[in-house]
Amino acid sequence: MKNFLFKKNKYLVSLSLGSILSLILPPYSYTALGFLIFPTLLYLLFVNKDQTRKSIFYIGFLFGYGYFLFSLYWITYSLNFDDNLAILKPLTLVVLPSVVAVFYGLASMLIKKIISNNFYFIIVFSVALSALDFMRGNLFFDFPWNLFAYTWSWSLESLQVLGFVGTYSLNLFTIFIFCLPYLALKHFHYKKLLIIVSSIVFTLCVNFFFGQSIINNNNLKKIPNFKVVLLQPNQKIIDLTLTNNEEQYVNRLINISKPKMYKDTQTLFVWPEGVLSNLDNSKNYKKLFYDNFSNNHNIVLGSIRYEGNRFYNSLVLLNNQAEILSTYDKINLVPFGEVVPFYNLLEKIDFKKITFGYGSFSKGEKRNPVTLNINNIKFLPLICYEIIFSGSINIEKKEYDFILNISEDGWFNRSIGTIQHFVHSKYRAIEQGKQVVRSTNQGLTSSIMPNGRLAKTTDFSNQSSIAVDIYKLNKKTLFSEFENAIFYLLTFVSCIFIFLFRKNQ
Repeated sequence: MKNFLFKKNKYLVSLSLGSILSLILPPYSYTALGFLIFPTLLYLLFVNKDQTRKSIFYIGFLFGYGYFLFSLYWITYSLNFDDNLAILKPLTLVVLPSVVAVFYGLASMLIKKIISNNFYFIIVFSVALSALDFMRGNLFFDFPWNLFAYTWSWSLESLQVLGFVGTYSLNLFTIFIFCLPYLALKHFHYKKLLIIVSSIVFTLCVNFFFGQSIINNNNLKKIPNFKVVLLQPNQKIIDLTLTNNEEQYVNRLINISKPKMYKDTQTLFVWPEGVLSNLDNSKNYKKLFYDNFSNNHNIVLGSIRYEGNRFYNSLVLLNNQAEILSTYDKINLVPFGEVVPFYNLLEKIDFKKITFGYGSFSKGEKRNPVTLNINNIKFLPLICYEIIFSGSINIEKKEYDFILNISEDGWFNRSIGTIQHFVHSKYRAIEQGKQVVRSTNQGLTSSIMPNGRLAKTTDFSNQSSIAVDIYKLNKKTLFSEFENAIFYLLTFVSCIFIFLFRKNQ
């Protein structure tokens, strides 16, 4: 049986393990599967440790491919809005998971020489896989989606550690703790299994009660005399093409905002990404804004901003006369969605990006907090995809009061991708110790407190708006001060342990 499953069919088993593991992610969050899948994967590597490096690479690669294929399949939905792109659906299911899975193949190949059945192997495997996860999200591919750490999204108490160590460190811990039962596989013994299970339960309980105490002791201070109104227009994305009646859409957003209800209240109205097809169009709405909004109001919306032959995906702050107070240009662009790699080459075959139109958006340069003309309140602007980058959202290291995220989640077609995107927002809130407010079209418009608790949210079905207060923590989180340097330190300490252990052996 061992030879049949783990040697003759090793690639099929590896692919199956990764595919099943995708269920640990939200919205399913079957975290317990991790304690079964990871030990089985390590055992698979152990049984095949005498195989070639290429063979070990393929085991890791197919594991990663199955994992990402079934957790990112929803990306094909973004190709439903343009008939010219439908042909790319099979390619998307093959190429994107394959590119990301390469990092898992490399992690397996790099540790081939030390594959064994001891504690040392678990440490090395955990460090290697978490380090490659960090690299694919920050250094090489710029795609940090679906880290294993997101499996804990169901437990707010367990997530409070994010404020100290961040998502990448939690990812390292998650891989390590998932792998521990492997120690009982080779020479099974009830006593050994009992010790391992007890250690896991004890560690998880300590983290849970630690997080619970943080939630209970959170001192949140409300910003007085200030409201934020968040919109979910629930507009079909196909109706938001550049040829559509933009003015009709703006009127609809004003109706959903109900600005007359807040005419005497200092209010920020947050509309989704991509409202205006050209920022210069804002001057067309001067009278419309003046007739509906008061001097107490600011409006944030998404727009395309043109500058010569370059164009940007921008977040714009307007006053009640549609005058531009501030703009922010998106820095983290979605590969093939907003920017086409090697565009000079691909334009020769008339290749277009997923979002409407040909060519690539230009990349913004700075992400400074935006200051409202209301009590000098500041927010950190993030557009859609940018909320998923742990440890690199406050690039300029400036002070701000809350995080504001606008998005066009219609591309997700109300799939599991919509839930995954929302969960990233929860993790950023806890890491930074800042409230996250987000306005999405056909997504989960919501307000997330600095401890990750969901204050208010909309559903998928109807157009709606929610009015929220803004709260601030009385102190900074450790992670917001040092960010991913904490993961570097933890990885470095783990490497020292690995070196000393190897030397003693």
